[in-house]
Amino acid sequence: MIKALQFISNEKQSFDENYLLVGDNDFLYLFIKNQIIEKSQDKDEILVFDCADKSDTLDQIIGSLGSQDLFSNNNLIIIKNINKLNKKNSEVLIKSIDSDNPHQILCIDNNFLSYDYKSKSNTIKSASTKEFSKKLNVIDISTPFESEMKQWIQLFANELNMKVSNSYSQKIIEIFGNNFSEIFNEMSKSSLTSSSEEDFIKSLENSSYNHKDKQLWELNYAICDRKVDSIFENGLSIMKQYGLSYLINSMFSVIEAIFLTKKNNGTLLDNQSRSIRGNLLKRITPATQKYSMEELEHAINIFAQIDIKLKTKKIIDETEFANIINGVFRSER
Repeated sequence: MIKALQFISNEKQSFDENYLLVGDNDFLYLFIKNQIIEKSQDKDEILVFDCADKSDTLDQIIGSLGSQDLFSNNNLIIIKNINKLNKKNSEVLIKSIDSDNPHQILCIDNNFLSYDYKSKSNTIKSASTKEFSKKLNVIDISTPFESEMKQWIQLFANELNMKVSNSYSQKIIEIFGNNFSEIFNEMSKSSLTSSSEEDFIKSLENSSYNHKDKQLWELNYAICDRKVDSIFENGLSIMKQYGLSYLINSMFSVIEAIFLTKKNNGTLLDNQSRSIRGNLLKRITPATQKYSMEELEHAINIFAQIDIKLKTKKIIDETEFANIINGVFRSER
């Protein structure tokens, strides 16, 4: 399995093989997909199928893979959520991919990867996805650690024809952590309006004022709506900037409000509304339908355990953050 950074940075990369993208980062999936499209100009059509969507039947996917047309025989076929296929359907699809077909294939398993401490690398969890990995070139699209972000920023700078210094890279990481979308959007905006290093830094400083509040609102809304990908992205970025303790206190206040409101038959208590303000107030009661009482009690217990760890021992922030996401929002016990 090759890391996304290594894959994209390879100047000799042709982008014309069949690939399997595995990991949790939507931005990296879209970025790599666009790189393939841009650097493979001979594609006649792009077909997208989602194995999680019942309307996209396996027969349709197989039919598209096997189709050969005298006038159109070089399509890019994207198959998302292959981990949702059962064993039998996975075998059928793998055989079709492995056969001589004229199309380029991009398979996606947009899911968390396991981390193997012995090899110090990410590993695929899904058994069916592991079978696909034997036939396709595998690219790890997991959200990277902050230590890799300077290399990503330089890669984005090259893409946007920007010249950035180490000071700029450090500043943008301080503001956005490893939130790819925010970093790329900010750099894109700066590349259009500025031309000098000084202008880039000023633009970053202006962005930082509102960024913290914006991230917190987005995190709180995502918790209420139980949008796990958004919780992960915003939570990880906040943790990188302000620490795990700040993050769990912010998340706990929302989970506690949902718990107390559910316990009170959907009524938000006055003392809760002092810490829950603005449009977030309107989301607490509907949020009680997204979680069971057992899940909320379990969530509060997880936050309490991590808080104790923070005060009594050395911990790995990324590991404990993963425990929050999996235990609280994915209900993994």
